[in-house]
Amino acid sequence: MTHSLLSLILTATVLPTPTETRETALAHQGKPVCPITVLDVANPTQMKLAKELAEWLQQSVGEPFEIRDGEPQSGIILGLWNQVEHFLPRDWAPPSVSEGYSLQTDGDRAWILGHDILGLQQAVYGFLHHLGCRWFFPDPAWAVIPKQPDLSVRLNVRTGPAFLHRRIWYGWGPRTEKLAQDYQAWLRHNRQLGAFGIDCGHAYERYIPHSEFDRHPEWFSLVAGKREPRQLCVSNPEVQERVINGVLELFRRNPERNMASVEPNDGSGYCECDHCKPIGTPSDQAFFLANRVAQTLAEHFPGKWVGLLAYAGHSDPPSFPLAPNVYVQITTGFRYTKLSFEEQVSRFRELGAQVGVYDYFSVYPWDWDMPGAAKAGRVYELAAAIRHYHDLGLTTYDAESSCNWAPNGPGYWIAAQLMWDPNLPIELLITDFCEKAFGPASKPMRRLYERWWRGERFSGRNLKLALTDLQEAYALTSEEKTRIRLDRIAMYLHWLRLWRQYDRSARWNQWGRVVTAEPQEILAHAEEFVRYTRRIMDTGLVHAFPALYTEWFRHRMAALGKLPGFDWKLAEDWPKSTTLPSPEEVRKDFEADLRALSSVQAGEITGRSFAGRLLPAAEAATEEVDAWQGISPSPVFVESGLFLFQSKGPETIALKYRPFDSGHTIDCRWHLYSVGADPQLTVITSGHLKAEKGKSAELILEIPAKGNFAFDPGTGYWRAAEIVFDSRPLVLWAGRPLGPVTGNWPSFRLWLPRSSQPLYFYVPSTVPHFVIGVVSGGDPYTRLRITRADGTLVAEELMLAGDQITIFLQNPPSDSGDISTKASSGAFLGESSQSPNPRKGEILALQVDSLRCELELYDIPPFLARHPAELLVPADALQESSSHTPKPQIRQSPAK
Repeated sequence: MTHSLLSLILTATVLPTPTETRETALAHQGKPVCPITVLDVANPTQMKLAKELAEWLQQSVGEPFEIRDGEPQSGIILGLWNQVEHFLPRDWAPPSVSEGYSLQTDGDRAWILGHDILGLQQAVYGFLHHLGCRWFFPDPAWAVIPKQPDLSVRLNVRTGPAFLHRRIWYGWGPRTEKLAQDYQAWLRHNRQLGAFGIDCGHAYERYIPHSEFDRHPEWFSLVAGKREPRQLCVSNPEVQERVINGVLELFRRNPERNMASVEPNDGSGYCECDHCKPIGTPSDQAFFLANRVAQTLAEHFPGKWVGLLAYAGHSDPPSFPLAPNVYVQITTGFRYTKLSFEEQVSRFRELGAQVGVYDYFSVYPWDWDMPGAAKAGRVYELAAAIRHYHDLGLTTYDAESSCNWAPNGPGYWIAAQLMWDPNLPIELLITDFCEKAFGPASKPMRRLYERWWRGERFSGRNLKLALTDLQEAYALTSEEKTRIRLDRIAMYLHWLRLWRQYDRSARWNQWGRVVTAEPQEILAHAEEFVRYTRRIMDTGLVHAFPALYTEWFRHRMAALGKLPGFDWKLAEDWPKSTTLPSPEEVRKDFEADLRALSSVQAGEITGRSFAGRLLPAAEAATEEVDAWQGISPSPVFVESGLFLFQSKGPETIALKYRPFDSGHTIDCRWHLYSVGADPQLTVITSGHLKAEKGKSAELILEIPAKGNFAFDPGTGYWRAAEIVFDSRPLVLWAGRPLGPVTGNWPSFRLWLPRSSQPLYFYVPSTVPHFVIGVVSGGDPYTRLRITRADGTLVAEELMLAGDQITIFLQNPPSDSGDISTKASSGAFLGESSQSPNPRKGEILALQVDSLRCELELYDIPPFLARHPAELLVPADALQESSSHTPKPQIRQSPAK
């Protein structure tokens, strides 16, 4: 139906003009009470959208909705605003942007109106969203279509996207037909993509492939005096012509295209020839070619864009203005620049570019599908980042991700909602996901996810807690579709258990010999893990393709290559079965997983904060320090760490670096920070200290004023050293490393600690239990021993990297009793059995014996010291009156 014909009909019938928003009935007792009226039935897209809407509404209501054209007297009216703008109130108009839409109800009709045809698509799924429909993950098991036989709706919505392009995409792509279909449907259902298509990825190879190198080496970069097929020689006129023509051809073949990338190949190797050198830095070279292409593109295809990244070697803005049709996506990783992200955005804008963000939600070899390991798995951090990028005015959002919806699915779904509207409250989105996906089981499932969302490291401890939560969830619901989703989570937890089983059996020592299990046991565990990974591939729970079919398989399963006589071809036959585990098999696996972790004790990490003034333990906890009489400070050879201390300044401090042995070298880039709130680190000064191999070195620190300070000695691999301060109280930070928002709080890693060289820590009187984690190190084991001042043994464990031990300060719960009672107590069966419990409010000694041991402390002040008197203790840990506690200065959290 044309616009003019529709106008005649409306004029002739004199439809009443809506004056207010009122509730409109759509169905009663399972039967539709209105049709879906399509304003332009000759438009195939409008008809397709009407059919989609009718299908979803039928699933919700019960019986099919009629689709018709004609006068919009009543019912659901679907079309474009310009088809009805003369009839409806102006304040009902969609935002005048691509994808803008409006949803209105007037008592007789529900209006679904798009500013453009893409806006109409977004409007249909926005309308269904308001009716309670959700497509949380691509797997159809995660679609929630509520049964609503009596359905009415009241709407007054005008909205458009916050980012002009929104894309959560898989590295390696969806690699089966089902995964691809599910993924494309999820994008559509969750208003992804957009009219402003982005193309900023690596592209030099697209225009001049490496196969051209033999015939035209002069087209490629000159590196260290030799032509190499790495980047292009951007000053070469033939190169410029090839790239320009390649870009123009893309637009000739597809005039609807919005952008073509001229992003350099991945990696380094920029040209050093006599003609490229004068152009300038790698950034200058990359954006020089981008400008050349953009200028020609503007002549032939006005309104079209050239895209590229600010990434790696060309992260810095160039030294010249950019053409107005150059679009730059600034990456959040691989940022080889001294500028902050915000400074990059500002500088590129000053040069004339339009700017978006290229983010990393999940990268397979970074997080291996582990819970809480990827940015997408930490939803609070993710939500804050999306809002921040929108506040900076970035106009597009590309998110490199993985097909791993079990650990990261809530994050992907929440990100999709925030990319459309960054002002949505994160708590509202989390509640919506938990309650709609899990119904009566939402409470234990939220508890399960919250640990991952806080970024807790994977261990037997939190796997046991997740299994216990899922056990409670199963007990709370019998609804079939909800239990199917619980089964999906059970599959993932089983996959995690199989991985942990293989991983713990396949550790090797410093000489490369696998020592934790016999070869046949390792092979059996590996095969079981690989087969199961393939079987659950089509669920999208884990990113099975790179796990099984890329070079990362051998990286992840590296221990197999260390087994005598192992042939990698043997593993090629493992991932053959594509049969999804049945509900009965899932139940048996779940019960087996619970049994396998029955000996693991686990206490919740609450993420307690310990804040306020840092007080010397020798002054503030005199009795606790006195209990350790006769103790001499022990050497602490630090590979990485952060020393915190107080100064009454201004003053100078003479430090001495003593290398671990003659094989270690003092060659360190050090930093001195002031310690502020939140806990923010601000660089005061930095420098480089170097000495001959095996020799000591001295450093003078200039402390400018009174306050709390942190010193990063810059030690590292084969640069381990003992840092000798004076006699002032001194602590080493041993919490989860904190990221760039709060400064660089590095991991605490010792080179070769000995059990005869203990470290000391304070346990507040308010702590019921705490957790110590061995993040990495060992050969492959780390022996950990905790004692009191009187010599009483608190705990002793032989731990592998990744293990966490729960130290209970009261009797841990047993396996008996009501599940929900145990869950609400916050203390579960733990990682291993413990010796008699320590008293509260005391200093304990931690003895560690391993190689390159990285430790983290949770739910107690994350500080270690060589001697009890060297401890600094936060005031609130000592239960000082809050009226004497100033603004927080040190805080521990298990999250990144």
